[in-house]
Amino acid sequence: MALSFSTRIFATAILAAALPVAAIAQTPAPNTTEWENEGLALRLFYPSDLVKADPEKVMHNGRLTLLGVSGAPDPKLAEATRCLRPRLVLDLSQSGQAQTSKTQPTADGGTQVTITPAVTATILLAELDIDCMNSEHPNTSTTLLPDMAELVNKVPGMKSIVQPAWYNVGWQKVHMAAAQGQPSNSDPASAQPAMPQTLYTMGLSTNWNNHLLVWYFSSNNIDTLNRITKTTVRFGRAQAAPLYPNPMGTAAP
Repeated sequence: MALSFSTRIFATAILAAALPVAAIAQTPAPNTTEWENEGLALRLFYPSDLVKADPEKVMHNGRLTLLGVSGAPDPKLAEATRCLRPRLVLDLSQSGQAQTSKTQPTADGGTQVTITPAVTATILLAELDIDCMNSEHPNTSTTLLPDMAELVNKVPGMKSIVQPAWYNVGWQKVHMAAAQGQPSNSDPASAQPAMPQTLYTMGLSTNWNNHLLVWYFSSNNIDTLNRITKTTVRFGRAQAAPLYPNPMGTAAP
């Protein structure tokens, strides 16, 4: 059936109005890079100074080796991390600020050297393999996703800096935990810094479209952690929104 002239104008107007909205929703913001996984129906827009890294950096022989996140003493959680399947690993580009040192005299005639390490940052997005979980842990607790996010609080040397909580990214329910400290890790496969340094970490977990997703953020700079946790995510056709919209403060010394 042919459309009337007025109906065609109305339909064209709706299409014209819809196109800019779709374009805006799919265009990365300035200084961000887009990553998409069709199987997960997920799209991220992360800071462009982060670059893709080898998953072996954070998962080695089935073991999580991300400093500040791995090394929790809970054996059940340690086993659960073997079912993590990296989907995206991002590192801060080495073109950023290098390590600096500052020397100044002390009142007793000595010398004080202050070393400011180069800023580091890592983002890991991983999926919990349901088949692996069912075979390894047939009676998996319903608190698995919160426990995986709160893994950052259980690493020796790390302490929570915010009450773990559920919140929404759009309509998507996400669990969050964050910690700071100087992590100790007995795992020889994990990279250890040349000197102790304070790390800031955050774990996020969610059940999206029958996919159990976990994000881990790690940085030795709280401002950088805040910046990378503002990576935006688009679940399906939902509007893109920051993964964690609030600023994170540090704990008292």
